[in-house]
Amino acid sequence: MSGSWESGAVPVTTRIGRSVVVTLPRELSDEVLSSLRREVLERVQRWRAEALIFEASGLDIIDAAEFDALSSVARGARWLGVRPMLVGLSAGIVAYLVNAASDTSAFEAYGQLDDALEATRDPTVAPPQPTTTEPEPFW
Repeated sequence: MSGSWESGAVPVTTRIGRSVVVTLPRELSDEVLSSLRREVLERVQRWRAEALIFEASGLDIIDAAEFDALSSVARGARWLGVRPMLVGLSAGIVAYLVNAASDTSAFEAYGQLDDALEATRDPTVAPPQPTTTEPEPFW
């Protein structure tokens, strides 16, 4: 993407079918997010993508402001007619986003990249919905 990013902190953008997959680095900075917004949306449009998938399994930490910036990229993709998806978040990051009351509505969420890619191939596949009941204890 941009040559100004620090080594090891560069998101990797690939094309899989009609999807653009952005593998996020361990940490996000303002510079990375700014470049990501511009360059990813350009690629989505140039490649005529149907889905934009942020793969976040390598992401160590994200704060509310960084998540909001990532969400703005997702909203921009939606305005271009693309399905924004987020996959691979750790349980710790999910717990933080829930506690911070972050707005996650910009994304379809999937546990793994394969699940998101399957959803792009089969429009009848809906993202998993959170359960409203507590799981039974295993003891």
